Amino acid sequence: MPTLLLRTLLTGVCAAGMSVALSSEPELDSIFKALNDELQRSMSLRLEDLDAPYFIQCAVDDTTIEQVVAIYGALTRAQPSRSRILYTQVRVGSFDLDNSNFIRGARRSSSDLPLDDDYMALRQVIWRATDSHYKGAVETLTQKRAYLKDRTIEDRPNDFTRANAVTAIQERVHFSFDGQAWEDYARRISAKFAEHRHIQNSETRLTAGVENRYLLNSEGSRLRYGISEALLRITAVVQADDGERLSDQLVYFGVTPAQLPPIDKVFADIQSLADRLARMLHAPVLKDYTGPVLIDGAASPQLFRQLLARGIAGQADAVGSPRRNVGGIDSLESRLGKRILPTTFVVYDDPRPREFQGTSLAGHYLIDDEGVPAQRVDIVTNGKLQGMLMSRAPTKYFSQSNGHGRRSSSEMPRSMVGCLYVESADAKSPEALKKALIKAADDEGLEFGLRISGLRSPDSRDTAGPRSGRGGGGGGGRGAVGDPISVYKVYVADGREELVRGCEFRSLDERNMRRILAAGNVSFVDNNALSSVPSSSVIAPAVLFEEMELARIDRESEKKPIIEAPHARARDR
Repeated sequence: MPTLLLRTLLTGVCAAGMSVALSSEPELDSIFKALNDELQRSMSLRLEDLDAPYFIQCAVDDTTIEQVVAIYGALTRAQPSRSRILYTQVRVGSFDLDNSNFIRGARRSSSDLPLDDDYMALRQVIWRATDSHYKGAVETLTQKRAYLKDRTIEDRPNDFTRANAVTAIQERVHFSFDGQAWEDYARRISAKFAEHRHIQNSETRLTAGVENRYLLNSEGSRLRYGISEALLRITAVVQADDGERLSDQLVYFGVTPAQLPPIDKVFADIQSLADRLARMLHAPVLKDYTGPVLIDGAASPQLFRQLLARGIAGQADAVGSPRRNVGGIDSLESRLGKRILPTTFVVYDDPRPREFQGTSLAGHYLIDDEGVPAQRVDIVTNGKLQGMLMSRAPTKYFSQSNGHGRRSSSEMPRSMVGCLYVESADAKSPEALKKALIKAADDEGLEFGLRISGLRSPDSRDTAGPRSGRGGGGGGGRGAVGDPISVYKVYVADGREELVRGCEFRSLDERNMRRILAAGNVSFVDNNALSSVPSSSVIAPAVLFEEMELARIDRESEKKPIIEAPHARARDR
């Protein structure tokens, strides 16, 4: 297994266009040696009359990132960054009961490692981190045992599960970035917005980097592999006469900067974006609507990400939580065996493929952050919830990891999506979906139905300012859904479309998925990369909902600037 997995990893990296030397015995660098030697020593940690560690894991993310930001043809940032972060995990007790999964014992698990390849300096930081975390672990376990003596918790799962050791050591990946060329690329893109006087603000942000990842644990897993990502995000903001700010964006993902689109393609997309925002300025506000809604384009995978991704990640309730299993706040596990989608739908997560129909997938990986090989997980079959994404932390119904333990910031690894696929056996063409929308609206006696082709992220800053009323999709929590960006009335009489603005979803959560009438035969990809959470992808078709409720956004809007922006005035000279 180790040899096969190593060759699979190397094949995947070579396919990404990076130079990787295939070696039966790659050279072990100072980081790997320091982790390995200190890990062996750390297993002898023991305070008198207290538990010794039964599991220790040390992981390092050695990251190089280049970020270029430009507005109106000028750079505002050209910033390289380098970091080495150590993540330590020390477990005392046993697989049945240890210091984890206790709400009072949450501790920061990350430390900064030296950037120099100094073996002794690296060991010093690793030693200090594991020693500190061991002391914290025995203290937490003591508190947890005392807490459990006075509590009865039914069906409490074990705290950790076993996994086979995996060895996959590849050559380090080196980052090549032509700063001058990519700075010019960003300048030229951002300068294009000077041609559009109605755009108040815009930003072009290019982020690219590589990360060499290390993972060693006391079970014998030894990993070193590299990943590479590049993301171009272009945002633009306009302001309507009534003060409402409207924004839209273009997002491009590639495994390397070379996979980002040629500049002529970006220019054409910017023109379309500017034209769309110009139409939005004069679009009427949608005050209230209840009826069928077609979610297509980028909005479809965005919606499934926001409605489904967190709920299908298996999470055990932490001991010490004030309330447990409150309506499945963080998990859909209580709905196992029940229908959550129409019977034609299947949903699965498979991080192993690198591409989907020629589009690179940000969520691709072969081994998770707990050293478990990635697997395909069938989540929904015939519309019924059948499985969950699992890390090595068991839940009431699932006791084994399926390779979806992923680390976010300084948190311990927990289950998260990788590449989530949504499919329907009864798929319709875009034309047929539009006809189905019109028919559904006509059956309800409505003058029009709605088509939505873009959503904001619910946890991103709202460029239009703070809300004075409800939050989108019910105001937060797992079911929160970002506001629609591109909304069109589709008239029953003749099929014409009219752009509208200024609306939000009302009371939208995963229960609405049961009311999908039809799905499309074209899938769209939503990539989330280079953010504070692990990279992920959602692939989903357009879907027609039988009924959704939307209402006008209730907010206080700032008045438009008294004088036009300088780039708009410059065009008059």
